[in-house]
Amino acid sequence: MSQRTYSTIPLAAAALTLLVAGACKTIVLPGNDSGDETEGTAGTDAGTGPGASSTDGGTEGQPGDANCGELSAKTLDILDINCAKCHGPDSAALGSINYITNLDALIKNGKVEPGDPNNSALFRRMSATMAPMPPESETQRPSEDDLRVVEEWIGECAGVSGCSDNPWITRTQVIDMIRADLLNTQEISADARPFIRYFSLVHLYNYGWCSDEIDIYRHALSKLVNSLSNEIKVVAPTPIDDDNLIFRIDIRDYDWDAPGSVLDPVSGSVTENFKDTWELIADKDPYAIEFIGDSAEDVKQATGTKFFLLQADAFVEVAAQPPLYHDVLRIPLTRQELEASFGIDVEANIQEEVDTNPNRVARGAFHDSGVSENHRVIERHDFPNASNRSYWISYDFGSNAGDANVFVDPFNFVEDGSEIIYNLPNGLQGYMIVDDVGRRIDDAPIQIVQDKNAPDGVVRNGKSCMGCHNVGMINKDDDLRWEVDQNLGEGDFDDNELDAIRALYPAREDFNTLFALDADRFNLAVKAAGVPLGGAKEPIVTVFNAFDEDVALRRAAAELWTTESTLREKLGQLSPDLDNLGKDQTGVRRDVFSAAFADAICQLKVGRTKACP
Repeated sequence: MSQRTYSTIPLAAAALTLLVAGACKTIVLPGNDSGDETEGTAGTDAGTGPGASSTDGGTEGQPGDANCGELSAKTLDILDINCAKCHGPDSAALGSINYITNLDALIKNGKVEPGDPNNSALFRRMSATMAPMPPESETQRPSEDDLRVVEEWIGECAGVSGCSDNPWITRTQVIDMIRADLLNTQEISADARPFIRYFSLVHLYNYGWCSDEIDIYRHALSKLVNSLSNEIKVVAPTPIDDDNLIFRIDIRDYDWDAPGSVLDPVSGSVTENFKDTWELIADKDPYAIEFIGDSAEDVKQATGTKFFLLQADAFVEVAAQPPLYHDVLRIPLTRQELEASFGIDVEANIQEEVDTNPNRVARGAFHDSGVSENHRVIERHDFPNASNRSYWISYDFGSNAGDANVFVDPFNFVEDGSEIIYNLPNGLQGYMIVDDVGRRIDDAPIQIVQDKNAPDGVVRNGKSCMGCHNVGMINKDDDLRWEVDQNLGEGDFDDNELDAIRALYPAREDFNTLFALDADRFNLAVKAAGVPLGGAKEPIVTVFNAFDEDVALRRAAAELWTTESTLREKLGQLSPDLDNLGKDQTGVRRDVFSAAFADAICQLKVGRTKACP
């Protein structure tokens, strides 16, 4: 990056702390064996989904007073935190146990004896005083409370059916409900119908998950549609059914009625145009289906789109990461273009702060950010004429030597990359990662920053940033100004430089006030979306990771809107890549299933996709 000189001393930009958190592993467990066009309750034990949370009262089908949904969720968290490092699906397996976060597999493979904790190898090893698991060398260990939760789950809930007897909801029923909602709901005028669209979580219900297990998917959907919005209000999707599985949105609430386009990341030219942003989303979603039938035709005619319904978790997976994340939010190709669109002149703002200290720019520097092995600097700018928005930019370094050592030269350092967080008009946050000259990139260089909870460690724009900033901006005490004030710094600064440092780098308490202000603004927007604040699992990242788990036969059938038995019978007509679906205790990788999905929809005559003749 070129050197920049101001009227008093040379200055450079700064960097932002992104502490990526909570990319929790999740599981795929059996659902119910019911048909797409049949209604019934035949099925097997339901699995525990990634979003099971505490609720009042027990779950249907459970003995005694145990809340098995809550206990199963807590047990999964305990195993994920304490055991998945060595025995999770993304780790090198020890002793052929690589399914520690799959409660069903633990039972099937004899590691858990339902109803008998003391005869369960899992509990015996966790509670052992000699040669326990995790080994005594591990600092992350289950607490006594954790052991009691696991013991209670094994004793009361392991192997117990939860919601496998959910009455099957067919695609015909779903489309009929959508038609009735669209054409008969008084609040939807004829003029509004072309802007109405729907998301579905029916496949999770048909798969056998209980409502509390699906909650995190509801939260992820609401948070993501609002995190992809350029409108000023937070608007939560509206459920149209008693089970809260089908959600209506008005694309005008998110500025998705504006034309959609795809930018070539190299040339910057537009390579594809769409009449609105929803059509862009549907085009890039490999799970988009054009449903057929009389009711579907009525809905298509009223809405003006072939794709009026999308699978919610598939939407989360495709839209929470580049390239679609960039295209939906219309994030430009360079940091400079983004700042210009906001009316922010970073260099002029810095110069003004040094000259007159109007308190519109604040900078902090850190020895240890928790993400990068090297120094980081962060910088906050007020939005002009928008008191409810702020712009943060980070600059990251590949080393701490030479012109990368901000503690020796707080003004003229040279960064190797940056990460940007800015408030959307509705108070939620948008994200951008750029290289050393400000060009937009999808992933941050792993040698500079890492997502410690991602299997490959890569920080990906959108998804990784949302996981990190579950509660908005993360408070981090500045080191540089504090060390200067304590006469502990590395640099040798004259009086002018000291004055500039104190103008640009506020005291810790003042900087922390800015963090709190922006975090509060973000959390108010999250609350308005109907999403619980904080928590161990960030909804979007949890659903994103859950979607990437391997797909077993029951899950595949639910997503293909067909019965498990029908799918098993017709596997020979589908792509050979799906053959493993017919084998016991196996499945296919999610990317394999995604690649075969469109053709399978055609072959099963569920609807039309790009793969249909």
